[in-house]
Amino acid sequence: MRGNVEPSNCLVFEDAPSGVGAAKNAGMYAVMVPDPRLDISYHKEADQVLSSLLDFKPTEWGLPPFKE
Repeated sequence: MRGNVEPSNCLVFEDAPSGVGAAKNAGMYAVMVPDPRLDISYHKEADQVLSSLLDFKPTEWGLPPFKE
């Protein structure tokens, strides 16, 4: 059985400003991992900007920590 998930309970990982914009327009949170050559003015819509997915800390978002 599938249930509906509220957009506010979704965390999106994106590298493109258009993807971040789509997530935000849908009411989701967006973590951006942009190309380092992208002008920082495109980062402003993102809830968090990381230089690498390895920098993501799930506990900052109320998620369980990664297992090592």
